[in-house]
Amino acid sequence: MEEKKRLRQEAIQLLREMPPTEKLRVEHQLASFLFSSAIWKHANTIGLTMALPHEWDTTKIIQQAWLEKKNVCVPLTLENRGMQFYYVDSYNQLTDGAFQIKEPVPERCVPAFKDDIDLLLVPGLLFDNSGYRIGYGGGYYDRYIADYRHTTIAIASSQQLRQSLPVGFYDRPVGHLLTDDGFIDLTE
Repeated sequence: MEEKKRLRQEAIQLLREMPPTEKLRVEHQLASFLFSSAIWKHANTIGLTMALPHEWDTTKIIQQAWLEKKNVCVPLTLENRGMQFYYVDSYNQLTDGAFQIKEPVPERCVPAFKDDIDLLLVPGLLFDNSGYRIGYGGGYYDRYIADYRHTTIAIASSQQLRQSLPVGFYDRPVGHLLTDDGFIDLTE
């Protein structure tokens, strides 16, 4: 889809050009809303991707989860565009993986299954008011959440929200959006 490709490039540029002080402000606001939410407080096992430099910093989320004695699961991308999550309790269990993203080293980790993860933070570049997203185009998370039964949250700045986005057959919405303006529950 040419429209998705164009929107993807615009979103990447938006994130890369965001002033560092604005990025820090947004990250602080996102963390504040997330860590004070009932969703976070009730979650025992958090699944999330290590962020790219222009994305929202997930290391702060991981460190807070470890501090609160929550389990952290990070995905390894598979050749079939699927993902396998692994429990990670140290950055030493990660290595440079696909797409310049830190991924778990399976020999150093224990696999996690979908039912183990009760809160999944779904990355993306743009999101719409129905919870659909535009990511990097691989469809990894859409495949993963197709039959995922627990809570999904997309984390984004309010600048990454759109009224609607082009949606394909395999696209799956998230249940909640978390922006620097607060939570948006899409399950109601």
